[in-house]
Amino acid sequence: MLRITVLISLLLTLALVPTASAQSLVAGDIAGTVVDPAAAVVVDATVALKSLDTGVTQSATTGNDGSYRFSLLKPGRYELAISHPGFAKLVRVVDVAVGQTTVINLKLEISKAQSTIEVTETAPLINTEPGGSTSFTETEVQLLPSGGGDITNIAFTAPGAVVNVTGGYGNFTVNGLPATSNLFTVNGENNMDPYFNINNSGATNLTLGNNEVQEATVTTNPYAGEYGQLIGSQVSYVTKSGTNEYHGNAQYYWNGRYVNANDFFTNASSSPRPFSNANQWAAALGGPIIKNKTFFFVDTEGLRFILPNVDVSTVPTPAFAAAVLANIQANQPNQLKAYQTMFNVWGNAKGGTSPHPMSACNAADLNLPGFTPNANGDNCGELLTTTPTSFAKEWILAGRVDQKITDKDNLFFRYRSDKGLQPTSLDAFDPRFDANSNQPAWDAQANETHIFNPRSTNAFTATVSHYVAQFAQNTALVASIFPYGTSFAATASFSGVNPAAADFPQGRNITQYQFIDDFTVIRGKHNFKVGENFRRYDVSDHNFFFNTLE
Repeated sequence: MLRITVLISLLLTLALVPTASAQSLVAGDIAGTVVDPAAAVVVDATVALKSLDTGVTQSATTGNDGSYRFSLLKPGRYELAISHPGFAKLVRVVDVAVGQTTVINLKLEISKAQSTIEVTETAPLINTEPGGSTSFTETEVQLLPSGGGDITNIAFTAPGAVVNVTGGYGNFTVNGLPATSNLFTVNGENNMDPYFNINNSGATNLTLGNNEVQEATVTTNPYAGEYGQLIGSQVSYVTKSGTNEYHGNAQYYWNGRYVNANDFFTNASSSPRPFSNANQWAAALGGPIIKNKTFFFVDTEGLRFILPNVDVSTVPTPAFAAAVLANIQANQPNQLKAYQTMFNVWGNAKGGTSPHPMSACNAADLNLPGFTPNANGDNCGELLTTTPTSFAKEWILAGRVDQKITDKDNLFFRYRSDKGLQPTSLDAFDPRFDANSNQPAWDAQANETHIFNPRSTNAFTATVSHYVAQFAQNTALVASIFPYGTSFAATASFSGVNPAAADFPQGRNITQYQFIDDFTVIRGKHNFKVGENFRRYDVSDHNFFFNTLE
């Protein structure tokens, strides 16, 4: 059965805030006041801003109160130059972070001759919005110890965040709110699985992309208008873009069984250390196509790993199996083939065994011709320790092109492809009962930023993404082996054969369309913001349900 669900939401925000407020989910601001040596404001001073990464420039003049502001700036390093007749030119290097305002209050010196003063100390980042905001640089994101390179783990280090160890969906909670109250965005686009209201992840159940992240910001209690969706935390990522210099990297990580100890249960059953092997890589390259105008950035990352799994199951002993089959042949010969197949699955499983007393295995409860339980009740069943291996892989390829159209218009386009195989369910006895799921996904983004004048800026983003999360066994293969799923209600009984048969197939396909617009205009000491965030989800539900009729 196919069910189509469409969710449409529209968010419109308008905020009147002081000049030092945060701006958006993908950009930051530079603002401040220019004064003379007597601390009097300097009116009509020229403030020139240049990106040290791409060479993009824009300029503004100070107002009647000596203030200036640059809005909706792409995160990165900038050069700020202030000049006014009669004063020495002042140059300062500034870092812009996502969702925060870098405040640069400057004091000009009287010019004695043609001179330029360069200031190198780091400027403070100020965020006056409700809640707290923690920014992480590219280096901090990459150096965080994170198994598999999951980029969502950076939020674990933010104040108020606690790793979710209570079960359920979501990998961390903030300020006691549910783990499903967190919103993840990439370049402003919702990177969410709306089915469970958690972060999107690929076939490995990891959110890959560590090598593509330029900056991450975790905002707790995000009550400001530009958030307006979930109240737990806002985790925002901005991806890298090319600059006027060529930069690249390559990374490789390996882990295997030779650097891991054996499992307690495999040791107890004298089973050898199971095989494990993990390979992880990343490589990126970015630079100019046309200097100061067109830039590119390409990133590829992936995982291929085999993880050991230790399953302890209860299976019939050979003597008990032979007695049961003899009894079936004598009394229900038409059922013999099915029982032979089931006992063969148990008998052919590879692993170490150990005695297992069973309470039901005694002369009073068990009347099976040709079989006599021993005094310990352990000749009916035994513990079988198996080490099935799961092979998983995921590979992403992301590319971005930034284009300076004019001095007032900048455009970027980003595309990301994600392909992988997930070992959804592993069978303890026969790998042919495993469920392995292909889970492809892709995402496309386009953003255009337009500067109307030094005090009015607009940024528009259009995105579309699609992912497939279908989980299934190889039904033809399963049917040729044992087209049933068995389970035993009694806790002291045998482990079932292909117990996951009733769980498949299941899954969903989801397509998301999102359009975001942020407009800001400065009037005096106030910054007016109006924004629109439109999202549509097309959900194809492939789950099934059991109904009991009485």
